[in-house]
Amino acid sequence: MHLGSHLARGRTPESEPAFVPYDPVDLGEGRLLRPAEVEKRILEVAPSVRDCLVASARLRGRVQTDVLLALETGADPDDDHEAAVLSALSAAEAATVRRVLVLGADRDLPADQLERRRTETWLHQVAEIAGARLPGVGSAVDPVPVPVERVAVEFAGDGEGVAKLTWGQHEIWQSMTRQGNWLPLGGWRPVDPGTPVEAIADELAYLHSRFPSMRTLLRFDEEGRLRQELSSSGTTYLDVFDADPDGGPEAADALATAISDHYQHLPYDLRVEWPVRMGVVRQGGEAVRLAVAMHHLALDGGGAETMLRDVATRSREKPSGLQQLEQTEWQTSAAGRRHSDRAMRHFGDILRVMPTPTFPPSGDPRRPRFWSAEYYSPALRPALAAIRERTGADPTRILFAVYGIALAHVTGVHPALFRPVIGNRFRHQLADVVCHAAQAGIVLLDVADGTVEDVIERAGPAAMNALKHSYFDPEQLNELVESTGRDRGAELDIASFLNDRRSMDSAVPAPETAVTAEEFAKVRAASRFTWIQRRNDPVERLFLHVDDGPDAVTLTVEADTHGMSPAQIESLVREIEEVAVQAALQPQLSTRISAH
Repeated sequence: MHLGSHLARGRTPESEPAFVPYDPVDLGEGRLLRPAEVEKRILEVAPSVRDCLVASARLRGRVQTDVLLALETGADPDDDHEAAVLSALSAAEAATVRRVLVLGADRDLPADQLERRRTETWLHQVAEIAGARLPGVGSAVDPVPVPVERVAVEFAGDGEGVAKLTWGQHEIWQSMTRQGNWLPLGGWRPVDPGTPVEAIADELAYLHSRFPSMRTLLRFDEEGRLRQELSSSGTTYLDVFDADPDGGPEAADALATAISDHYQHLPYDLRVEWPVRMGVVRQGGEAVRLAVAMHHLALDGGGAETMLRDVATRSREKPSGLQQLEQTEWQTSAAGRRHSDRAMRHFGDILRVMPTPTFPPSGDPRRPRFWSAEYYSPALRPALAAIRERTGADPTRILFAVYGIALAHVTGVHPALFRPVIGNRFRHQLADVVCHAAQAGIVLLDVADGTVEDVIERAGPAAMNALKHSYFDPEQLNELVESTGRDRGAELDIASFLNDRRSMDSAVPAPETAVTAEEFAKVRAASRFTWIQRRNDPVERLFLHVDDGPDAVTLTVEADTHGMSPAQIESLVREIEEVAVQAALQPQLSTRISAH
């Protein structure tokens, strides 16, 4: 298999062999990992496993291995099969293991997949390790919606060429690869009555023609190193589905939902498939629903706003700002390197003093390992507004302070380290570009020996530095984390993220009269905590999303139960609300954290 093959150049991903299933993989120092032998050893020590596949390859300078397991009938997929697998491996082999995946649970593949399609499965798994072909999300749709027609849509736009990924692209690609899915964006919506299918096809052509990120595929060399390729023209397809003409809006909605879910569940081959999947639902001969899915490499929230605005007006003005190949040209220039170096000096100051471990070992690790939950808090918005009214601080500083205090309360670790996601749209040349520009800064916030107001004051410089140093080379940061960790003799874990997706325009003013404790208690009675998902494919160690709703702020948390127990995950979101409410009620509230 040649990872870099490109369909647009007349080849398929498997047409130029570079990785051959079951070839020995060199581990260095005369040691070889022989996949067939490893599989035999796993089957000897793991009675609950009836078949397994070891996919291993040297990619980007290091060997990485995934192990797929087909379990015996009746075996519990949530048992700790990883321990048995690792016990069958030498230390050198075990050090290469990235994931142990159970078919039917961690991967939506039939139990006999390894018997029927072993080579294909191996090729797909190595492509996943490389970040070239990634799984989707959610469950398989049954029955799978089948289009009655696929309309060929040709497009042509300005620019073409091959270059490194931009910093924003590389950062989100790393996240997609770590998390084991292509981070789908999209959904479905009604279309205006009377809209012909041809108009939807024109919209799809406009998307690809206008925005370079929609005409971009990935290329990989024989070592797994990646680049982007922008094409000036190409062909994509609009899927057309027919809903029951007598089923009314409900039938159209159900079909659109199934199409959207199917699009988001399908694996995405970033080497050969354009970034947009689009399907239109007809009913009675008219287009009535539109389903769209895009992978996150193509754009972020800021890029989506520009895309939707331009699509609505069919803007023909030349897109403003630096497009992706221009971004790469600047980022690799002397000026770009100096800019990233400045960010590294700031990050280095944090990495040399950050507490370790960021997340002490959980007292309640689970399998599935990674859990996510949602907390609906009607009290959080008025509490934050009251703090803002009293202190005059901006919403970002207040959230940083409240979150940092709550995080330290729950983990016992301080100063609090987290990585705020910064859109980078305040940078003039990125303001209106349809691309992925968001990156995560690093904050180390002192939350000890003071009041909430003190921490809000400290959060000011922290927030400013996070903004200032949020545009950098992610590969350079990876190297800095590793080298600083070696110097300190510690593993530096910075996979703790905060994504504040609230609009600054949506902040509610503080009430004219102070909210009382009794009123807050009444509002908090409506708060709801809900577990959403449990999975073995990793999310980050901790990722908190903050969203505004019509009546409340919603906190969505994803966490690794090996670093935060389920009880700690729930405590964190409740503690954020608790700190905010108590700080709203009590000026100069102590953080209750001591530096000693």
